[in-house]
Amino acid sequence: MTANDKVPIVRMPGWLDNAYYCANWKMTPYLCKTNKPPNTACRSPGSTAAVFIMETIMEHVAKSLNKDQLDVRKLNLYQQGQKTPPGMVLKYCNIRSMVTQLETSAQIASRKQQIAQYNAANRWKKRGISLMPLKFALNWKGSQYNTLINISNGDGSIAIFHGGVNLGQGINIKVAQTCAYELGVPMDIISVKKASTMTNCNSHTTAGSVTSELCCLSVIECCKMLKERMAPVKAKMVNPSWKDLVVQCYNQGVDITARYVTEPTNVSTYTRYNQYGVCCSEVELDVLTGEHQILRVDLLYDAGKSLNPDIDIGQAEGGFVMGLGHFLTERVIYDSTTGENLTSNTWEYHPPMPKDIPIDFRVEFLNNSDNVNGVLGSKSLGEATVPMSISAFLAVKHAIEAARKEISKDIYFTLYGPATVDTVQLNCLTDITNLTYGN
Repeated sequence: MTANDKVPIVRMPGWLDNAYYCANWKMTPYLCKTNKPPNTACRSPGSTAAVFIMETIMEHVAKSLNKDQLDVRKLNLYQQGQKTPPGMVLKYCNIRSMVTQLETSAQIASRKQQIAQYNAANRWKKRGISLMPLKFALNWKGSQYNTLINISNGDGSIAIFHGGVNLGQGINIKVAQTCAYELGVPMDIISVKKASTMTNCNSHTTAGSVTSELCCLSVIECCKMLKERMAPVKAKMVNPSWKDLVVQCYNQGVDITARYVTEPTNVSTYTRYNQYGVCCSEVELDVLTGEHQILRVDLLYDAGKSLNPDIDIGQAEGGFVMGLGHFLTERVIYDSTTGENLTSNTWEYHPPMPKDIPIDFRVEFLNNSDNVNGVLGSKSLGEATVPMSISAFLAVKHAIEAARKEISKDIYFTLYGPATVDTVQLNCLTDITNLTYGN
C-alpha cells in the first residue's frame, strides 16, 4: 500500500482474486499504521502477498472439506468472459487449459501416488507437492518513458537513449532488437546509451515489469516517425543501402532524429492485460531438522510472443527464485528493544543459494500464444513469477502435513512465512516421545 499527500492508493485488491472467480467479491481495504517497520515493494507492491492470501484460503477450504487441493482450485478457476473484481471482462483467459496442460506434462497424478508411497515408507523423510495457477494483472497507467533515437550521417549508426534503467532484465537488448526489426537494419550498428535527465527527463520509475515493453513501444513509435520522413527519399532511390539512404536523407535536410514519450495515462482500464501461469513444486523434507530440498519445479508461463525467449526464461527463473527467498529462507529479525536489524548480513540473513534452487527446474513458455494488447504480441515478465514460488512453500506445508499425519495430528494449521528450517521443524510437532524404537 502506497500513498501520496492526500489519496491512498491500495494495490492489493487488484491481485487478491488470483485465478479464481467469485460472483460476490467484497474487498474493503484499510490504511493502517502499525508498530512494525515498513516493508518495501521489492518483491512487487502487494501482488505477492495478495496471491499468498488467496492460495492460503484455497488450501484451508480443501483441507476443511477433505478434498484434494488441486481439485478445489480447478473448480474455481476463471473462464473466458467472466468479470474480475475491478470490473475487467476476461476476453482472453486460458488458465484452465494451461492447468490441464501442466497436469499432463508434469505427470501430476502419478507423482502424487509416488509421493504417497514414499511417505508411507519413510518416517523421518517426507515429500510434498503443490500445483497453483496464476492470473497476474499488469497495468500501464501512469508509466511514462521518454525515448530519443539519433541516426548519424556518414556511417548510419543508430544511438538510442531510453528512459528505463537496465537492472539485468535485458531492456537494452530488447530495445536494440526492436529498433533493428522496425528499421530493417543489423544489430551491430545500434548502440544503447546511458539515460540522463538531458535526454530522458521525466521518465517514470523502472518498475512494475512494464519498462522493457514500454521503452520498446516508444522505440517503435520513433521508428515510425523516421520511416515516414525517410520514405520519400527512399522512393527515389534504387534499392539503397541503409548507409546510402541516411546520407541522402541528411543531404536533403530530413530530420533523422526522433523522440517519443509513452502516455499510458490515457489507458481506459486499470488493467492493460493479464498474465497467466501454472507452477508445480515438489519438495523433500527432513522431519528431524526441518531442512528441505526442492526436487523439481515445472513452470508454464504465457509470455505471448516473447521479444527475447532467452532473456525471458532467465526472468522467469529469477523471479521464481527471488520468491523462494521470500517464502522459505529470508527472515528479518529486529532487536525488540533497540529496533536494530539483527540479520543485516548473510551470516544470519539467507537469500537463496545454489543448494536452494530446484534440482530439476523446468520452465516452459506457452506455444502459439499472442497478446493483442502488448508490444509486438509479447507479455512482460519479472514480477509475475515471484508469487508462483508460493507453490514451493505449499509443497513444504504438504510435507509437514504428512509428518503430522504419522502422529495423528493432521488438521489444518497456519504456516507462517518464511518457512525457515526452525519453523518447519517445529511445525512437524516431533517430540521426545516420537524418538523411541518403533516410532
